[in-house]
Amino acid sequence: MGDYDHERNDKRDREWLGSVPSKPYSDRLPELEPSLWPDFDAYLTSRNLSPSIARANLWYPSRRAGDEAPRIVIPASSSDTYNKFWQARAMYGALGFSPVRYQSPHGCRSGDAVIVVYPVAKDGRYRSVVVEGPMDALAAAGEGCLGVALMGAQPPQERIDLTARLVCGTMCYVVIDSDNPATLVAVMSQLSNLGVQCRLRAPSPAKDLAELSPRRRKRLKPAPTGPLP
Repeated sequence: MGDYDHERNDKRDREWLGSVPSKPYSDRLPELEPSLWPDFDAYLTSRNLSPSIARANLWYPSRRAGDEAPRIVIPASSSDTYNKFWQARAMYGALGFSPVRYQSPHGCRSGDAVIVVYPVAKDGRYRSVVVEGPMDALAAAGEGCLGVALMGAQPPQERIDLTARLVCGTMCYVVIDSDNPATLVAVMSQLSNLGVQCRLRAPSPAKDLAELSPRRRKRLKPAPTGPLP
């Protein structure tokens, strides 16, 4: 399970004072650092993830995403166009130390924002994959699926509602993190109650979808509920 600072604050972010949210939406994205593009490409390639798909989905590198560590900024999608929520994944190794894995806008509420990763080439079977983390969503897009990352294991209902709208009409796979399976099982139940056709998959023997080898990722296809073959 990933380290998501915003998830620990979601309950406070959803408190209301009358009809006004207690925290604002993020209104801007971190500054691009063009010199980090080679690190961006190298980091994703080292994880068997596609830099070209990431770029097509407007991911980019920055040193101004919550700290000065080199990070990949991942813009989120929301039903509210004023909500410019984002996450930023540290590119380990570039500075010789391991900073906080994920950063997100400090002091801002996430609302219904999710990370949506569109494939460059669809496989024609109208598949979608719901996961916890952005890198897992990128891995799914690499296999021709629409990837949706909930940015944590306990998403608020508004995030589930938006996800249901995004994956409506697809065959949706909910791929759990092996170290915390129960939480996304509950998510699958919620999506099913909203009319989404779902199947649950486990990325055994890996922890999550992004850690699977490319060969095993390709086996995201209609099959009985259970581990990816």
